[in-house]
Amino acid sequence: MATRRPRTAPRKRPTQERAVATVDAILQAAAYILVRHGWDGFTTNRVAERAGVNIASLYQYFPNKEALVVELQRRHVAKSRVGMRGAVDVLRAQPSLPVMLRWVVEAAVAEHRVAPELHRVFTEELPRSARAAPDVSDAEVERFWMRVLEPFAREVPDLALAAFVLRVTLHAVIHEAACARPELLDRPEFIDDVVVLLDRYLRREPAPRRARGRARTA
Repeated sequence: MATRRPRTAPRKRPTQERAVATVDAILQAAAYILVRHGWDGFTTNRVAERAGVNIASLYQYFPNKEALVVELQRRHVAKSRVGMRGAVDVLRAQPSLPVMLRWVVEAAVAEHRVAPELHRVFTEELPRSARAAPDVSDAEVERFWMRVLEPFAREVPDLALAAFVLRVTLHAVIHEAACARPELLDRPEFIDDVVVLLDRYLRREPAPRRARGRARTA
């Protein structure tokens, strides 16, 4: 018999100011417990105790610990990928490729600089049942890159492939820094190096045309 996936949607959203404050306190406590004890030590009882609320108040909003963590993830990414939807025209209007790339890299670093240890737990410890579906798909991120790159990447033969490489590379480099060496996120030279990495990939020499057919023999 297949294992039933736990419910991850909140029971209800707070509307009154006092209820909003209660939910915020619960989520702050959840983040603390998750970082301090990891997924295996993360329990609703510990969260309620840390937040200073009774367990019934917690369950009034969240049916289980999976729902708590999904809401944490939703809030964690709310200002990152979703914000890119309105940035295409701004980025396309930048005066040069390095300036545009710096804008994107700085935004990505700022996203990961907020609670890097929490980000690590999200990506490395959570079971599938506690992972939130992204608000923006990888395909949408790549479409974003294609639109942004179009005015700059004139020597890139395959814009869709370049968008894929940039998405994966940017995420991998910054995610690894956040998880393994979070101090790098505060170093300006780290941003400089990531910009150079992406800029050199895109600012390439025109590819030589491939000879078609067999060369004539003398």
